[in-house]
Amino acid sequence: MKMIQHILAKDLRRHWWELTLFVLACAVWTWQTAHPFGLFWNRTREFGPILLFGLWFIVTVRVIQGESLVGDREFWMTRPYRWGELMAAKALYLLLCLNLPFLLAQVILLHSAGIRLSLSLLPGLLFLQLEFTFFFTFPAAALAVITESLVQWGLTVAGMLVYAFLLSWIPWDKLPAGLEGGENLSTAVGMALIAPALAFVLVWQYARRRVWPARIAFAGALLLIPFIVFLSSTPLIHSIAYPHSPSPVPIQAAITESSQDPGRVYDRTDSVITGSEILIPVTVQPTDADTIIDVDGFQITLTGDNGWHWQSPWENQSQKFSQQDPIGSLRFTMPVNEAYLMTHSNVRASVELAFNEYRMGPTRLVMTQADRFALSSDIGCGWYRRSVDRFEFSGEECVAPLRLPEIIELRMDSASNTCAVAPGEAPIPSGYSASDFEYGTDLPVDFDPNPVHKLNLSFGTWVPSSPSVVPLSPSVRADFCRGSPLSFRSGISAGRISATFDLGSIGSEKIIKENNDYGR
Repeated sequence: MKMIQHILAKDLRRHWWELTLFVLACAVWTWQTAHPFGLFWNRTREFGPILLFGLWFIVTVRVIQGESLVGDREFWMTRPYRWGELMAAKALYLLLCLNLPFLLAQVILLHSAGIRLSLSLLPGLLFLQLEFTFFFTFPAAALAVITESLVQWGLTVAGMLVYAFLLSWIPWDKLPAGLEGGENLSTAVGMALIAPALAFVLVWQYARRRVWPARIAFAGALLLIPFIVFLSSTPLIHSIAYPHSPSPVPIQAAITESSQDPGRVYDRTDSVITGSEILIPVTVQPTDADTIIDVDGFQITLTGDNGWHWQSPWENQSQKFSQQDPIGSLRFTMPVNEAYLMTHSNVRASVELAFNEYRMGPTRLVMTQADRFALSSDIGCGWYRRSVDRFEFSGEECVAPLRLPEIIELRMDSASNTCAVAPGEAPIPSGYSASDFEYGTDLPVDFDPNPVHKLNLSFGTWVPSSPSVVPLSPSVRADFCRGSPLSFRSGISAGRISATFDLGSIGSEKIIKENNDYGR
């Protein structure tokens, strides 16, 4: 323990100027984040995080390379350093000099946002420090132990950027579309492979100081990156990320009957470049009123007369469905010649949906007349009016510490809306509603240097509250004004699954549009 204290004290004396610059950068970033509406800060906003985390890397490299692990000419090798004590001293320095100022800055940001500080926030703040240690300090330190100087470290980083640029030339768009669940799973697999490789680099260099095995392990971790990207689009990852739903399926899907034309119709738009875009209106109805379905993508299969068959690749198309808002569409592109065959066949469709099922909690009515109001115990809101460079801004702003719930649904009814009617416009009749969905994370905290998460309410346009109500035409924006009651509820994910539905006949074409240059 005395040796660890000795090395730590030596590093504090030797690297005081890097530490001073980092603390100053942390203070500047904290002030800039807490006061985001100054004109000067708006023009320099992007430089704060760059400076902060650039110095984070520099401090890490300088401290690690203070006793270089590359080569055999270092004076410290003649001293009674045990590798475990040296490694522990370096880790302790980085935690005290990087994470501690960063933690203090996050506490200041929470306080400046009006969030009450309590011990219940401490586990989340510590978890956030763990995340930044893992994603910033850990890889920077692994690279520092296999390079001899800051210049060599920088040249290696430049080489890694060139490697990333070369990877961008690979025709990734030729791969099947990867859905969110598959991308998350492949990322987790990649981290499970890369993290042990980087840990080996660190421990090996401190214990053995034989650099080439460590460099080979680091290079192997880099070579895993394109494999991880490719993995996200494979059928194996898709089947694991979206297991087939057991019976009963939590949703029902059907083609939406047209209210203006008899029977079922679909839209088709032809393009000589991209092919024919097909749009099939569908209704996706959850069987439970407390369930919201977030579709990540779909794969549609079409069959017709004389054995005609066509199947789309997986389409990455995000849509939300609930019992109040079950209307959506399937939009996909197919070859023009196949689309023409559809007009001469009695085409039937089946679709496999890949979706996330959210179980929603009870609904809470929120009154918004007061200067400050709460959507939940963790989300506080307030009305503001501020001036920025001779401009006046007003509205509402909601903040939450560390994270937002996995999903939030806010609903506003036209009958109780308090917004004034603009001159020349008719008031919105009752029977319409507008919704705002916001997404958070299922982790204890969101991976963001700013622990204050803002929620700016945006409700889009008014929609019918039931299929029998004729939609507003043209669509009218649903403004949220002070005093308008809100229905709030949050939910958690029950898991991602997939399910296949027989949609039956897709009907006839309603619209065929052709580009002016078609056939040239």
